[in-house]
Amino acid sequence: MPLRLKILPYEKIIAGFTPWSKVYIEVAKSLINNMQTDDLNVIHIGSTSAQVGGKGIIDLSILYSAGSIDLAIARLSLLGFQDQISDKPFPAKRPRKDGGVIFNDRKYFVHVHVIENDCDEHVKQVQYREYMLADTEARKAYEQSKIQILAEGIIEQEAYGKRKSVFVKGILQTIE
Repeated sequence: MPLRLKILPYEKIIAGFTPWSKVYIEVAKSLINNMQTDDLNVIHIGSTSAQVGGKGIIDLSILYSAGSIDLAIARLSLLGFQDQISDKPFPAKRPRKDGGVIFNDRKYFVHVHVIENDCDEHVKQVQYREYMLADTEARKAYEQSKIQILAEGIIEQEAYGKRKSVFVKGILQTIE
């Protein structure tokens, strides 16, 4: 029987750097087991899926069939995920839901991206993860770019995210 994780309120944290740990995979697997249904697939994406250190927020995508976004949003609400806390949240047609969990006595924050199965964004998320897992030097470069952003004093979560997205977009351009 999979471990049931209670979804806790999300807290917006300041950006920091924590080395990657295998526990992120364990937390993601437990969350996926709790979230996935016959109609909804869930995948682990982002830095924690690609063995890259950073804020340690676990990113997942809940993938719904065309026309079934309401099913995905309802599932996340039922589990306790909350609307994204942001001055510029993702649009309603492509929302992000957030939460926290306690796993082995430690709190982890989670971003769940609500995305249509097999859309361009879904494909790019998987390609990016696989590219990063296959390229040790790319992982090191990404970690260094994050450390540099923090060294510049950029610790507000959204500003930090915007700055590090430059690296991600560069990788995506090379694999398209």
